Amino acid sequence: MAWSPMSMGIQTRLTAGIALVASLLVLAVGWYWSSHEQDELMQGLHQREARMARLIERGFAGPIWNLDHVAIENLLDAVMADPEVHAIELQGLGLRGGQARRQRDQPAIGPLRREFAITYQPAADAPGTQVASAVLVFTRDLVDEQTRRTRLFVVELLAVVVVGIVIASSLLVHWLVRRPVARLGALAQRVAKGDLGAQEAVERDDEIGELTTRFNAMSLKLRSAADQVQLSSQGLRASEARYRSLFENATEGIFQADAKGCVLSMNRAFTQMLGLGAQSPVGRRLREVTGISREEMLRVATVMSEQGKIQQAQLQLRGAGGRPLWVELNAHWVDAEGGQRRIEGMVSDISLRRQAEAELTRHRDHLEELVAERTAELREATARAEAANHAKGRFLATMSHEFRTPLNAILGFTQLMQMDVGMPAPQQTRLQLMRDSGLHLLELINDVLDMASIEAGKVSLKPAPADLRALLDMACDSVRLRAEQKNLAFAIDMDARLPVQVVVDGQRLRQVLLNLLSNAVKFTDSGSVRLAATVAEPTQAGHVRLRFEVTDSGIGMTPAQQARLFQAFEQVSDASRHLGGTGLGLSISQQLVRLMGSQILVQSRAGQGSSFAFELRVAVA
Repeated sequence: MAWSPMSMGIQTRLTAGIALVASLLVLAVGWYWSSHEQDELMQGLHQREARMARLIERGFAGPIWNLDHVAIENLLDAVMADPEVHAIELQGLGLRGGQARRQRDQPAIGPLRREFAITYQPAADAPGTQVASAVLVFTRDLVDEQTRRTRLFVVELLAVVVVGIVIASSLLVHWLVRRPVARLGALAQRVAKGDLGAQEAVERDDEIGELTTRFNAMSLKLRSAADQVQLSSQGLRASEARYRSLFENATEGIFQADAKGCVLSMNRAFTQMLGLGAQSPVGRRLREVTGISREEMLRVATVMSEQGKIQQAQLQLRGAGGRPLWVELNAHWVDAEGGQRRIEGMVSDISLRRQAEAELTRHRDHLEELVAERTAELREATARAEAANHAKGRFLATMSHEFRTPLNAILGFTQLMQMDVGMPAPQQTRLQLMRDSGLHLLELINDVLDMASIEAGKVSLKPAPADLRALLDMACDSVRLRAEQKNLAFAIDMDARLPVQVVVDGQRLRQVLLNLLSNAVKFTDSGSVRLAATVAEPTQAGHVRLRFEVTDSGIGMTPAQQARLFQAFEQVSDASRHLGGTGLGLSISQQLVRLMGSQILVQSRAGQGSSFAFELRVAVA
């Protein structure tokens, strides 16, 4: 007779089982202990390797930097004195032959390799310089030896535990299990022969005693087993009836179909949606019953094949009376018994929602038409405004020219009359007043004409070779007399490095400088006015950057006044100084400087004067 575990007695099996469990427990604990100790040893090894790397980086940096090869060799020998160091290799220009290496003869077991750079830092706050690269190799020999000893101890402990457990469990199982089980076996034989009322005395209040009690009650329970089966059958029929009621009375359409798309079942709500009446859809194909198009059916089948389900898919079916029926489909595959698969799904009638969405779309389209119409009207209004603006510019340019032509004639005749030496003094005074008023009016007209031309984009620069120093002298001569009349100190500082001639629109540059100087004299009651022309950047590639700065000790400006300083028709001074200007001078000057590729910058404080400066990059003639 062949031996098998089932042929062993219960005592032997329990003893073997207890011994096996105890062995596995001791083995697991020992294995965990040894693994934990090995992890700690490896962690310590990594920490020692990191410390050694830091020591090497700090210790070798100075000797390598100073080319101290003796110290390098001594440090290499000191590193190799550590039994866990298997090899060290240095590479750098400060080493003999560009590298230095130490390595043990025997091969390393499980080597740990670390590559790092050696950086020399002369001071704590100075940047470091990499002088070499190092490769440090540690060996796991000591760690593996300690791990082997630990696991040997675990094996020896396991052998002792197993022997003790086998002896103790064999005695205990015989007394506590084998004898009571034998009595229970005899009771079971009596019950199997039909003695349903057989009883066995309960000797101890333990698991065997509990089992004996249950055996005693088994005969009584067998008598009511048939009744319990009957009750279970009735409960199953009731559950089936509840499911059928939910299936048939649900307000949503529910269906089941096989893998080929043939209907297995369909509830009343779905048949009413489709207008099937008394016709049974079972066995017919879903596409035929629902009237779904071939393209939609292929799309649903593709999604079901790829994802195993389809959710919230909006489809158009054929409803009652052939009317279009929009539904939302949710379906998935179900694995049935016997390896067959079926489709279970639910549909919701969303025809009313689709109608509402279509109505909303129509309203949105109408709103877009209204927006487009209003946009076209706005664009037309903008075009009219731009046309009016251009017409204003053309009007200003034309009228300024028409005003200036007769005014020049008046000024000419006035000057001729002043040249008459026989003219009495009172008439000479009146002619001078007439000429001054005409010149002032001509200046105003010129400002308006310049602003109109700038806004119309018709101002263009005309660069030409110009004598820079002569240009600056002319600008200063025009305002020097007014400065002397107000007892102001007027100065001009010219950098000795200024080129003699530069390529620039001299007329526009003189206009800007004259405007800045005139404002400085106008708004300064005491103190000084100064023009400085310096070289910001020396000549490079035939070009030089010049800086022009006009400073005064006048009334100054507040930050709020500076914010609107360069706006057209703005005068930020006190009301007593508004007379005699249009407020266009600084705006025109800023526009001209921008055309030259720069910008006027202002620095000012109320009561402490102002400074206007700009830089130009010009070609040297």
